[in-house]
Parts: sequence; C-alpha cells; structure tokens
Amino acid sequence: MPVDDLKLREAQPSDRPHLLIWDTPNDSELRRLVYRENADLISYRDHLLNRIDTSKPFLTLHLWLERELDAIKAMCANTSKPVVLLKDLDCLITYLHVRSNSPITLFWQNLFYTRHLQSILWILLPSQLTPSNWDDSRMLHI
Repeated sequence: MPVDDLKLREAQPSDRPHLLIWDTPNDSELRRLVYRENADLISYRDHLLNRIDTSKPFLTLHLWLERELDAIKAMCANTSKPVVLLKDLDCLITYLHVRSNSPITLFWQNLFYTRHLQSILWILLPSQLTPSNWDDSRMLHI
C-alpha cells in the first residue's frame, strides 16, 4: 500500500494496537504521514531512555513486560492527538527475541489484547519482526 493511501485514523477497533509494517521508512515520509493524519510520532527508544534508572546496571526489560506495556498505554493517554505512531519498538522486540526463555510470545499476546487505549495506536515495525499470529485486520503493509 502506498504511504499516501494510508488512513491511520480509520483503524478499527480504535482502542487496540495496530501494526504498520514498513521495512524502509524515511523521515520525510514519516513526517508527512504524521502531519496528514494529525498523529503524534513517539520513539519508544527515546521514551525508554527517559524512564530508565541510571543507578541500575541492567535494564532487565524481560522482567518488566507489564511496565513496558503500561508505558505504551501511557503514551496513548498523554497525547492530545487522535493517533500515536510508535517507532523504535524494534529495540524491545529484538531484546526479547535474544533472551533465553524469551517472553516474546507473552509480550505479543498481552499487546494484542490491550484495550481501552486513549488514542489509536500504530506500531511501526519491519516485516522481519512481525508476529505470525497477529490479526491481519489490525495490520497494514507498506
């Protein structure tokens, strides 16, 4: 699907997360999409860096999946825009994938069943990180 044909505000159900599968997004296309859709572009990586406790030597994100999901929900609640486009979540997904006894399946399941988001959430991901059991009706491919 061409970027100019995307209608992120029309996502249904509007209170649940959706995936935007895009292997090679560039900044100008993202900015244009965000402007056209009246969306808030949020970097998970930057948000994480602002939240980490620098006194602790390790992130141990795999032990705090609920906290990370709550942070994603808060991103949707703390914006005045109708749509949140979340980028850089691939750093968490990759981190979870490389852990032994990875909780990645639990993370995807909990994210998929998340409800009552205050803004329409679109998560920007490369195709290699797309969960195989995600509902196609809540996913767009560019």
